[in-house]
Amino acid sequence: MEFSGTVTSITRESIVPSVSDTILKGNVFLLRILGKSKSWRSGYRMDVPVKYQKSTTGGIVEVGGTLDTTRNETRIKMSFEPQRIHKPIVVDDIEQAVNKGDAQVVELLATEADSIAQDLVDDLGGYLYTGTGATGLSFDSILNAADDSTNYSTYGAQARGTYTSLKGYYAASIGALALADLRTLSNTVTIGSKKPSLLVTTPSIWSAYEALLTPTVRAGYQVNGYPQIGRTGMAPSQQALKGDIGFDGLWWRGALMAKDDKCTSQKLFAVNEDTFSFYGLDLSGVKGYEKINVTGTKVVDGPQGMPIPKGFNYSGLLRGVNQPAVVGHLYYVGNFICTNPRYQGQLTGITD
Repeated sequence: MEFSGTVTSITRESIVPSVSDTILKGNVFLLRILGKSKSWRSGYRMDVPVKYQKSTTGGIVEVGGTLDTTRNETRIKMSFEPQRIHKPIVVDDIEQAVNKGDAQVVELLATEADSIAQDLVDDLGGYLYTGTGATGLSFDSILNAADDSTNYSTYGAQARGTYTSLKGYYAASIGALALADLRTLSNTVTIGSKKPSLLVTTPSIWSAYEALLTPTVRAGYQVNGYPQIGRTGMAPSQQALKGDIGFDGLWWRGALMAKDDKCTSQKLFAVNEDTFSFYGLDLSGVKGYEKINVTGTKVVDGPQGMPIPKGFNYSGLLRGVNQPAVVGHLYYVGNFICTNPRYQGQLTGITD
C-alpha cells in the first residue's frame, strides 16, 4: 500500500531493533573449537613435544649381565606461531550524533561492532578449513593437520617424510560416499580408546550419509528429532539445549557428524577435539586493549552469542588522526594447533 504525504510527512517508519544476517553462513566446527579454546600463555612460539619412535634400548638381563645404557632420541618438537586477523569498526562523529536521542531505534556503534565481529568470525572460520600454516601469512587448519604429506609435507615445522607419526589420514577420489569409507577412516584414526569426537562435512554429503542410514533415521530421528550439536557437546533434542544454539547431527561410531556450510566442497573431516584446538592469545595485558568488549551499552558477543572466546581482542575506541571518526579494532590472535595429527583424517573427492 502506498501512503500519501499526508501520513508520511508526520509519521515515522517502524524499524526492527536488530539486524538480520542474510550473507554469512553457519560454521558449527568453528563454534565448537572456539567454545573449547585454550590459552596461549606466553612466548613467541608454541612448541609441542611429540614422541616419534619407541626406545630400542634395554631388555632382559641375565645374572651377572651388563645393563644397556645406550640413549635413544625419541622426541622432537613441533612449532607453531601465533597469527592475527583483524577488522576495523569505523563510525563517523556526525553519524554518532544523529543516532542519539529519541530518533534512535538501534544503537549505531554497538550494531556496527556486532556486525563486524560476525564478519571477523566468518573470516576465521574460512581459515579453519583452508589455512596452510605459512609463517606470517596464514593460520594452520584442519586441512594441513589431517594430511599424510600428500599436500603438506611438513607440519609444525617438522618433515612428515622423516617423522611419519606426524601423518594424518588422507584418502582422495572417494566418489560416492559409502559406509566402508567411513569405516576405514575411523579405524585408521582410532588408536586405543582415542577416537574421533566430531565429523564435519558439507550439507550435501551430510544428506548423503543420512540416506545411508534411512532405516535408522525413520526409526529414531523422525520420532525424537535430530541430536543437537552445541559448542561443548550434544543434547538429545533442541529443548535440552536450554537456550544454547544447536545444529542437527547424526552419529557415526559414537562420534557426532555435523553439516557445516563453510566446509570445503567434496570433503569430510574426522576430528579428535582433544588434540585439535584453537590456542588464543589475550592482548588485554597490553595498554589500550579491553578485556571486556563493550561498545556503548552493549557487549560485543562471541560467535553465535557464545561467551567471548580466548584470542578475541578489542582495542577500544581510538580517535582517528586524519578523519572525524572513532575507530575500534577487533582481532583474533592465536592459531589452530593439532598436538597429534595421527588422530585426524579426511576424505576428499566425495561426489555425494
